[in-house]
Amino acid sequence: MDTSLHIALCDSDPGDRRQMERLLSRESDKRLSTTGGFYVDTFGGVEAIIASPVLYDVYFLDSTDPLCDSYGIAKAIRDKGILSPIVYCISSIDYRQSGPELSGSIYMDKPIKTAELSAVLDDIIRGKQENYIPTIELRNQYETFYVEAKKILYFTGGGYTADVHMVDGSIRQATCFIDSLWRDLYSFPMFQYVNPTTIVNTSYIASLGPLSLMMRDSTKHTVKAKFFPILKRKMAKYR
Repeated sequence: MDTSLHIALCDSDPGDRRQMERLLSRESDKRLSTTGGFYVDTFGGVEAIIASPVLYDVYFLDSTDPLCDSYGIAKAIRDKGILSPIVYCISSIDYRQSGPELSGSIYMDKPIKTAELSAVLDDIIRGKQENYIPTIELRNQYETFYVEAKKILYFTGGGYTADVHMVDGSIRQATCFIDSLWRDLYSFPMFQYVNPTTIVNTSYIASLGPLSLMMRDSTKHTVKAKFFPILKRKMAKYR
């Protein structure tokens, strides 16, 4: 798999931001012939990094914005379903004390030491190689968000919207046609299109009826006859 890194850098201090860009550029050059280089997108403000539709491999943060500091940005990133490591570059605010630690948190004190940064990047690359979890990219008029396949029961929709029914009972809305979404799910074979308004996660099918199926949340969905053999094969493999 590709082990180059796509990095988001958000730092309120322009000088520190430029210094971090230089450090990351040097680290990238060192790895060009081995694991691959880095692609760094730099953000000076909170809104831009939160609104970005890109899924980054790691986020380097030092925002001292009183309305949304680095910890607030990190929470917003996690709320979008992004699991990438978050590196807090600590200057005037010690983010170790900001609140409950979010998963994948790493702390580095400024000024950033080259050896420490190199070790952190090596760990992130190793983690990308060993612990990669593919996610489904979805978007609506407000945001782009990412969901693990195992957290989705099924999709239902009509027109240019689809409801994403989650295992925990929540529902999120995506802007897409069901037919287009089905094509985008090619890399997630546990999903199956069953009728023009429904795609199900075959891992969570409770039972099959003559012309329908029941999901684990007790909802029933009609199924076109030609899909029954496929459903049976996928149920045997993924349940």
